[in-house]
Amino acid sequence: MTRVNADPALIARWAEAWAISRGAAMPVAHDGGLYIHVGQPDQIGRYIFASLDREPIRELAARIDRPLLYLKVCAPAGLVRPLLLPDWEIATPGYMMTAPVAAMLDRPPALPEGLTACVARSGPVTFATITGSAGGEAARGRIIALDDLVVFDRIRTADTYQRRGLASTIMRTLAAEAARLGIRDAMLCATPPGRALYESLGWSLHSDYTTASLAS
Repeated sequence: MTRVNADPALIARWAEAWAISRGAAMPVAHDGGLYIHVGQPDQIGRYIFASLDREPIRELAARIDRPLLYLKVCAPAGLVRPLLLPDWEIATPGYMMTAPVAAMLDRPPALPEGLTACVARSGPVTFATITGSAGGEAARGRIIALDDLVVFDRIRTADTYQRRGLASTIMRTLAAEAARLGIRDAMLCATPPGRALYESLGWSLHSDYTTASLAS
């Protein structure tokens, strides 16, 4: 199933949380969407559209004249591609997903023997880390709390610790922290492999999320 349009208010809150998580500038309104100035070597900035506004997107894409300025549209790639010139590239699909925090609290986090979990908070951001017996990072993730919404971000498992359920443990650990804060609703942006994991934890698709940029 695909969804062409997302909830603009929800996408705006996700964008705010993403900016907080990544240390970027706060989103500002731009050409019917949002713009976040990132200012990093691998990304100048990103334009985010919660709906497939064809003419604003087409006109903005025609004005962009450099790589590393990304268009992010809550629509399938097949609908975004016709709005772009031939020298644009489309990245691996993404998916905006939502879930009730309670869906991830159906069982306690399970930590394999020899691993240690740690939770730390800095302002609206809560970090969860799992380390191995030698002290190396096995898995990590974070949530950003925005009033009654929590956004999950940067869920990662080290290659040598794959397929041991650590991503699920991180998700459940962070969900427990969100519940302690009294937050009931959660959101994230998933990759294709991540989507399967999150669906197994009670998440559902909110919209497709297509990323495009000029070829380097």
